[in-house]
Amino acid sequence: MAVSGDLRQLWYALRSGMSVVFSTLGKGDWGPGVTAMTDSLLASLRNHMLDENEPLAGLLRKCLMLGAETGSNSLRQWARKELNGYSSDDKLPSYRKLPSPPLSADTMSGNMWAKNMTYSVLQLPTKAREVLGDEFPLYQPVEELEQFSTQKSLSFTNNGLTYAQHLWNEGLGPFQQVMNLRFTASGSMFAGVLGQIRTQLVDLIADLTTNTPLEELPRKEAVDAAVSTHIGVQYNTTIQSTSGPTAVGNNATAKAEGLSVNDAIRLLDAVRDSTREVTDEGARAEILGVLNDLQDELRATAPSTTEVVGKLSRLKEVASRIGGAGLTAAVSGAVEGLTTMVMSGAFG
Repeated sequence: MAVSGDLRQLWYALRSGMSVVFSTLGKGDWGPGVTAMTDSLLASLRNHMLDENEPLAGLLRKCLMLGAETGSNSLRQWARKELNGYSSDDKLPSYRKLPSPPLSADTMSGNMWAKNMTYSVLQLPTKAREVLGDEFPLYQPVEELEQFSTQKSLSFTNNGLTYAQHLWNEGLGPFQQVMNLRFTASGSMFAGVLGQIRTQLVDLIADLTTNTPLEELPRKEAVDAAVSTHIGVQYNTTIQSTSGPTAVGNNATAKAEGLSVNDAIRLLDAVRDSTREVTDEGARAEILGVLNDLQDELRATAPSTTEVVGKLSRLKEVASRIGGAGLTAAVSGAVEGLTTMVMSGAFG
């Protein structure tokens, strides 16, 4: 049997969950005409949320609209944060705070090298462990988490890890070094978080549909209460700050959110210590001069971004020319930390 253009349009509209109004579709084999058919946001959410193939981002955008229709700022803020990602000043829902995953690092002891050594955060020295904490916050948008979930294994680094590596190396003996400290995580860890977000959404919508007819909108107070109960965060105009230990993605800083100038100077002190392995006195004097210039700039009342970037580039260039595992590792950590500070606008 042939399908008319009108019926085909109806089928597409129903599949997309759009609100549809038809004056008439005609009679015949299909019976009386259909009139004033509507599909509310609440009904659309309930009908689609249990479909595991339904993109989570699409469901959250419907929540964004439902929050706007009901006047619930809590629902809008939650959906927007999940779609756009959280900032380091936001209070994260509990399902986005995970136990710290394993650490991986390369190590050097004398002439012996080892790559991709695995450690637990608990194996780090006390000071380094305090920098990292025991939580792993996730600030990324859900669509980025979905990309992570498809990977077998991922590695993450941040300036908190850079500082923890520096503190770890401070306690090691001569000719010993830890390098490239990073978190390693499996894609299934992120898939689990996405599953929890979907479950929170199911619980929230189930609450709203218990006492509200599907063709009506729930009251603002009911929506706010459901968000508070199931998400665990009551959003207002802004979300109050929280600090996390280590984070990944765009705001990968967490508990020690960015290094202070004093922390950066300590990283440069580690570079200074590593110059002891440089046997060429001329080369050693050159890199110490660059270090002094950079530290003087950092100690200035208002360090200049241009000056810091220029001196940092010079330090990297001189260290690359001199070589040496210990010096290279120390400079790499300092450059990473200071570059993060520059990108976050820490200097004038």
